[in-house]
Amino acid sequence: MNRRNNRLLIGASALALTALPGIAVAQTAEQPAASVPETGQDTEIDPNEIIVSGFRRSLETAQAIKKDSDDIVDSLVAEDIGKLPDSTGAESLARITGVQVDRLNGEAGGVRLRGLPDITTTYNGREIFTAEGRNVALQDFPAASVSRFDVFKTAGANLVEAGIAGEIDVKSNKPFNFKGSRIVGGITGLHWRQSQEFGIDANLLISNRWETGIGEIGLLVEGSYTDNKFVDSYRDNNTQILRHAANVVVGGVANYPNVRYPTRVSFQYPSSNRFRPSASAALQWRPSQSLEFYADFLFQGFRAAGESSALHFDTGSNAPLYDVTMCEGSTDLVCQMTMRGAGNGITGYQVAQWNKTDTYQGGTGFIWKVPGGGRITGDVALTDSRNWNRNMQFNIFTNSLGTRVFNFDDQSGGGGASAYVTDINLADPASWRMLNFAENGADNHGRSFQGRLDADLPIDFAIFDRLQAGVRYSNRDADSYNDPAENRTPTLGATDPRIQYVNLPLDFEMSMIGFRGDPTTHPRTWITPTRQSIIHNADYLRMLVGQPAGYPKLDWVYSANEKAYAAYLQTHYKFPIGSMELDGQLGLRVVRTTNDISGTLKIGSGAGTPYAKTNEYLDYLPNVSARLKLSRTLQARMSFTKTRTRPGFGSLNPTLTVNATLACDNSVTPPVCNYRTASGGNPDLQPVESTNYDASLEYYFSRSGSATVQVFRRDIIGFINNATVFLNDPELGPLRVDRPENGQKGYIQGIEAGFRTFFKIPSLPQWMQNFGVLANYTYLDHGSELSPSAAATLPGIQPLSGVSSHLANAQFFYDSKPLSLRLSYNYRSSFQTYGVVTDPAVTTQLTLPTVEKGRGTLDFSGSLNPTDNVSLNFSIANLLGSQQRTYRAFNAKGDTYAAQVRYLETVYRMGVRFRF
Repeated sequence: MNRRNNRLLIGASALALTALPGIAVAQTAEQPAASVPETGQDTEIDPNEIIVSGFRRSLETAQAIKKDSDDIVDSLVAEDIGKLPDSTGAESLARITGVQVDRLNGEAGGVRLRGLPDITTTYNGREIFTAEGRNVALQDFPAASVSRFDVFKTAGANLVEAGIAGEIDVKSNKPFNFKGSRIVGGITGLHWRQSQEFGIDANLLISNRWETGIGEIGLLVEGSYTDNKFVDSYRDNNTQILRHAANVVVGGVANYPNVRYPTRVSFQYPSSNRFRPSASAALQWRPSQSLEFYADFLFQGFRAAGESSALHFDTGSNAPLYDVTMCEGSTDLVCQMTMRGAGNGITGYQVAQWNKTDTYQGGTGFIWKVPGGGRITGDVALTDSRNWNRNMQFNIFTNSLGTRVFNFDDQSGGGGASAYVTDINLADPASWRMLNFAENGADNHGRSFQGRLDADLPIDFAIFDRLQAGVRYSNRDADSYNDPAENRTPTLGATDPRIQYVNLPLDFEMSMIGFRGDPTTHPRTWITPTRQSIIHNADYLRMLVGQPAGYPKLDWVYSANEKAYAAYLQTHYKFPIGSMELDGQLGLRVVRTTNDISGTLKIGSGAGTPYAKTNEYLDYLPNVSARLKLSRTLQARMSFTKTRTRPGFGSLNPTLTVNATLACDNSVTPPVCNYRTASGGNPDLQPVESTNYDASLEYYFSRSGSATVQVFRRDIIGFINNATVFLNDPELGPLRVDRPENGQKGYIQGIEAGFRTFFKIPSLPQWMQNFGVLANYTYLDHGSELSPSAAATLPGIQPLSGVSSHLANAQFFYDSKPLSLRLSYNYRSSFQTYGVVTDPAVTTQLTLPTVEKGRGTLDFSGSLNPTDNVSLNFSIANLLGSQQRTYRAFNAKGDTYAAQVRYLETVYRMGVRFRF
């Protein structure tokens, strides 16, 4: 959208704001304004009020938070202790206006806010992260351990400096949230449709509070365990497209010279047995009504035993083609063909992988309520997080090439690739041999100390009634070690009998069966080594490829230290305008950051040359907001803020690893091997900066009913994208370097609209008034100039990577004391990412988009409450079995093949909860 459209967008909002005083609205009770109101599941209830519970109360609480907050914030509140709408935090967040998630690997992850992934994550207001990363994976928070999510779309100066997308704060349960003792728990059984596995989720919370001689003391402990045993089966066309050789002759006639087709059709089973243990504890001591001390602890764990497998039907550019059918409307793109005993055959792999993450955070602090309604708070915390993983990949090859039938656009499955072989028994061990063996690993570690001191004091100066000030210090360390993967071929030679399946000391089984719901013809299963036998016989496999026994040594990649010093000053103002009231905030946060990062320049397996870099940033982050209370039910907001996101440590990593062997361009005949590949980070990256404009109109017509609309714009400088840079090194020659780079200017702007209500219509029967609806929609207009290397082939403003233009959620629900039901639909439109392709028709590498088609996901959940203390819960995630489909242009003309069709998991849950 251009500047003129942007002025129209803001102008339309301003016109709406000026027209509002003439609107007649009903009235409801006001609550005092606060940054974000505190809530708990057990709050004091007015005996004259109608008591509500469950989903209705969670909507009321979330709506009160949104209405009374000084910032533009959306909240998701647990229906009861340990009961969010979904099984993980990321799945629940997908219901919030403007939030989008990636649904892969049996769960929701990759949370984005208004299309952007640059989110600051906090836990009870403290920064939290995983290993060397900048934020935490929100799917690591089991829903049972979360009291509330606050999604800040604008950030006041008092918040930890938000990312350019915003900030998501995870609120945990605290003992003083409850009136007395509480014991809450549950156990749920799970079943995954694609993997046909079973698992459990379990959680337990125990909380109590006591009056003692030294004041009131509360203690809470809780723990949870969640399983995820997924299989995401997918079939794809390799994105490298071959050109058939012109010198292939069949029957004295040139055999389809220069036609184009993918280099490979693959059938893959990304699969893992994952589980997440977590535990937390909170201690609160209130020696007086004005003073409170607290301490809390969090442990998050992640474990994964991966056993992904794949089967590849390779083509080749020099083999004869038979039974060829061209794609509709094309004279050189092949859609169907057969290769008979020639080409590159059938390969595949079996993975043995394990992954472990442990994150710990412990902190303590105080809250002092000073006379006059102010408060002074202090908090310190230590965080330590480590991720460790090992991966082994046993690659396989058939003993004969076979007759392979390819369909690169199989319409029986709605498009995408399929293939099969007519004369090889893929279930027979005698058909297979070892091709090569690869292993790699990584060990990433992050640590931090953070401390802050804040004051929020009432004042009486002109229109100003509150003053906030504070300081914060953080000190972060990060380091990374890895062993890069290399495919090591057997030193015995391809014909040695010891690498035949039948002679290897491995256990074999048929691979998992997925692709449920896929009508296309292709192999669903084949014989493959078991994960455990690869691990137990790893030293034997290392011997076959000429490597010493034992795990390869992990090499140091980089180390980093980052210190941040922040101070802020913010004031709240309020004054009447006739019968209305205007209030808001003025603030400034100043942050000074220094980071030191060191690594090496490595060529092959050499020791490398040390390299270090120091970066310093000084950021001034102002915020100005205004809220016009047109009536008790109608209000309008406007906000101006500046935010920034520092590059991740992995992106700043100065280590450059250069492959010692020459790489080949296989899209031409014969292949040309004249360059080396290299990868690493970019220590010269700059922070991504954003200037933000927001305006909203909010109508609250009941305690659980509202209609809101918001417009926003982000002007962003320095988007970070992975790019491929071609360099000519004076010593190493041509290099193809994959690394992150800052792009140029970009923007994202849009409109959000939300509506929620129960059908509280007096003329309806009472049971019908328990029905309700919740819906929201987000439109995003976005673009950015790519990094200089990518902009060489995609100049000008391009759509942002990974950002959908349309997001929508709809829920239809029924909520009563004995029964609650919810049907939820989540939709995100198509989006694109960028990568490099080789087109023999041109002399340069091309940066072209890969497009993922839009899709929706339908979920169903419910609970039956036979007593006040016990409930039965059930849900189905991805009820309709939605699929992920991508396609990609592979040349300058814009010709495309479907890249991938992925069959996503459907997850069934049934369990019981208790509450005493």
